[in-house]
Amino acid sequence: MSKTKAEKQTFYDSLCDLEIPSTIKLSPDARQVLYSTNLTWNHRKGKHPVSTLWLAETGRPGSSKQITSGSFKDHSPRWCPDGSNKIAFISDRAEAGKKWAIYLLNLQDGQADGEPYPITDPGNEREISVIEFSPDGSRIAYIAADEKTPEEKAREEAGDDPQVWGEQWTFARLRIVDCITKEVRRVTGSFDPKQAERHVKGFSWSPDGKKIAVLNARTPHIEEPWYTGDDISILTLGGQFIEDCCKVPNEVSGLTWAADGNLYFQSGTMERKLCGGNSLWIVPPETDRKDPLKGPAKRQRVNGFGEFNDLDSVQKINGDVVLKVQHNLEYQIVLSTGKVLYSAAKDLQAFDAGYTTDSDEIVLALATSDINTPVEVYTTTASGGGLVQLSNHGAAFTSTTFGTCTPLSTPSHDDEVTIDSLLLSPTSEPPSTPQPTLVLIHGGPSNRHTNAFNAHYYFWTPYLLSLGYTVLVPNYRGSTGKGTTFASYSTRGQGQGDYEDIITSTQNAVEMGYADKNRLIVGGVSQGAFLSYLASVKNGMHGHGWKFQAAIPVSGVCNTDAMALTSDLGGTLEPELCGGRAPWSVDISNTQNRSASALWQFHAASERSKKSGEMFVPPMLILHGEKDPRCPVSQAVGFRRALVSRGLPFEMVVYPRQEHLFEERTFWRDMMGRVDSWVERYIGKGERVGG
Repeated sequence: MSKTKAEKQTFYDSLCDLEIPSTIKLSPDARQVLYSTNLTWNHRKGKHPVSTLWLAETGRPGSSKQITSGSFKDHSPRWCPDGSNKIAFISDRAEAGKKWAIYLLNLQDGQADGEPYPITDPGNEREISVIEFSPDGSRIAYIAADEKTPEEKAREEAGDDPQVWGEQWTFARLRIVDCITKEVRRVTGSFDPKQAERHVKGFSWSPDGKKIAVLNARTPHIEEPWYTGDDISILTLGGQFIEDCCKVPNEVSGLTWAADGNLYFQSGTMERKLCGGNSLWIVPPETDRKDPLKGPAKRQRVNGFGEFNDLDSVQKINGDVVLKVQHNLEYQIVLSTGKVLYSAAKDLQAFDAGYTTDSDEIVLALATSDINTPVEVYTTTASGGGLVQLSNHGAAFTSTTFGTCTPLSTPSHDDEVTIDSLLLSPTSEPPSTPQPTLVLIHGGPSNRHTNAFNAHYYFWTPYLLSLGYTVLVPNYRGSTGKGTTFASYSTRGQGQGDYEDIITSTQNAVEMGYADKNRLIVGGVSQGAFLSYLASVKNGMHGHGWKFQAAIPVSGVCNTDAMALTSDLGGTLEPELCGGRAPWSVDISNTQNRSASALWQFHAASERSKKSGEMFVPPMLILHGEKDPRCPVSQAVGFRRALVSRGLPFEMVVYPRQEHLFEERTFWRDMMGRVDSWVERYIGKGERVGG
């Protein structure tokens, strides 16, 4: 029985209302689980996004309890390590979306004991990005920029604020607050006029609390790490003495000072590449530069991470390093020694690990999901045993079966690699007859699909499954999870192997009898939209005897050279994805980038259509954010102009105020309604059976 428009809207709103666990922290004794939730991708129903704190008991089903109101953005919770049952978190509760502070909250008997209270100035307007307790729990280090001066505010108010490149950077600083006295010290910044400014991005306390490893960049500009790399420095507390340790020619994340005395971090496997996979690196915290022959500390890649898999995140477990790793379609939790603590071929949003106080048992707290189960918090142990579900955020869908996730694989068209994809079918088993199918392509390209409740973006997959559509999600070359060789295809020039892999994966689903070759739609977000545009202008040229009946590019790219001029990563990521070719670095006769530009290939597609009388460029639903800095809306405008020039069918919607990923719930609802109508118009109603 078909749903009414109102029923569809109610169902979609229920999906969007899901609380998604985003940060998980086990208590020092591993007996309690503290976590925060937000709406997926931090989108918002009202004026400002909110986040809520929850507390649960390890191993006790359904024990999760809400401990903050959910009216503010209470996020990044941390346990005080001194065993005092006290937590810290960042919040805008003084003025939503405008004023930020660190708050402390005492816990007693599994619930809040009193109200949270600020230990930094609740009137500060600069956001706080990271907080961590010192090892003894007496202090909290955090990152925040200096407040605007009265003079700066006056110039802005008067309109006397020209933007001069390099003169108005907002540098983030490392600060330390005393949890008792509330005294705040800024411990990085230009105290010495001769000292170069540095933008702090991360940090890690030494095990004894006497030093801090500081991750910094030369400027706050988003592209700085790919121009000059990131620096790791060592701050000696007391005298505020900071020395450089290591220069890394890539962006760094997850900086961790381990109990063995070394620094561990995540960074690119390939030098000076944003794509190409991520590995685990190690460096000693050495800063003695008196010997000119010694040079900077030497970083080394830790074997086993990055060659045949991809590192996702780095953190500590009682001083040991524990990692989240993408291994093919699995997520794994692995010690830096290589010991696997957990592995499952499904989504893993967040995790933490800790040792119990009375044994060497490792407790794992996980936020995970699959096609039929929204993200919930579970605990288990590394020695085995089942998952114990602590939360019930997806209670509204307990009796709903969305479908079946079936892994597929096929050789690439050139037999160089094997391409994995997931077939999401709205039935209890893979379909026995060809189904109307959407081929949805992930962005990145450094990303991948795995078995997840929200396997694409904006809850498209559970919603479309509920309407009876089959969804194919390919992991094309350039995706993560299969190591640096597979991921590095994206650095050789986009629009080649990646496009062919989308076609090959689709043909495989057709040949296996799952996808109806006469009822196919292609769509995607960001890089997925780039490939959707490209598949549209090459529609049917693969020789397999089928075409996409419609396309849905969201926040996409149709001209790579224009991206180099207008994107916030146009000077780095875009040339990298074009095999090093930027308009300013090639000869005037070099037109190679046109092969990856749907706009440049549009004329040939329309000419083929004119000669054959057949449809080549399919009807297009173009969706884009007005303020998108990554893939500017001019990309959508350019392709719309091409379609208008040939009188081809399309619908284009620009969402005001939205950046690369849309934040306002109203626009999510509008988008999903348009997608629903577009899909039904061009490939008919879904054919859901059961559920």
